[in-house]
Amino acid sequence: MRNNSKLIIFDFDGTLADTLGALLRISNRLAPEFGYPQISDEQLENLKYLSSWEIIKLSKVALWKLPFLLKRVKEEFPGEVRNVKLFPGVIELLNTLKLQGYRLGIVSSNAEANIRSLLSQNQIEHLFDFVTTASTFGKGKAIGRQIKQYRCLKSDVIYIGDEIRDIQAARSIEIRIVAVGWGFNAPTALMDRQPDLLITKPLALINALARFYPQTTQIA
Repeated sequence: MRNNSKLIIFDFDGTLADTLGALLRISNRLAPEFGYPQISDEQLENLKYLSSWEIIKLSKVALWKLPFLLKRVKEEFPGEVRNVKLFPGVIELLNTLKLQGYRLGIVSSNAEANIRSLLSQNQIEHLFDFVTTASTFGKGKAIGRQIKQYRCLKSDVIYIGDEIRDIQAARSIEIRIVAVGWGFNAPTALMDRQPDLLITKPLALINALARFYPQTTQIA
């Protein structure tokens, strides 16, 4: 039997957790080892309008080095996790969604252990049905596997993310995507990729979901 319960899947970095500062510090520490220039605050603002592939091309990191670089970033992340905070309103949002009966999951390119560490630190790990790690450009396939595992209709699944690649991942498997304007990519860059909706604060997702699922209770 197909399970028709609604499934809300979140990206992690830049969507639930404000990891940008931590990831920037890690990236700049690794710059000499992997042969790319460190990123200044001014350069970071410009990068917010680019896709992940555009950033990789701009950095001139050799493609064969990329898997090793991403692995090192994940390995360095635990040293920064105490400095990482969830975005304001995220915990209230997640608790509200759970009370409304949604299944919640995370599909992220960060390591599962790193994600679970921060969730546990904030006492919200129990709210999620699953936490899954995907390759940097393999989120679509990872989301698809969870849809099959939970036997959901694609029309009952929504992905929430802060990057252009999150929109591309959702589009690749034909599910809806809600982009968030408080993460890495600038809101105008996200809107250029035409997500189903763009929100600017976490609790706005409640009313956004009510548009997709009219039976959902709205909050002010």
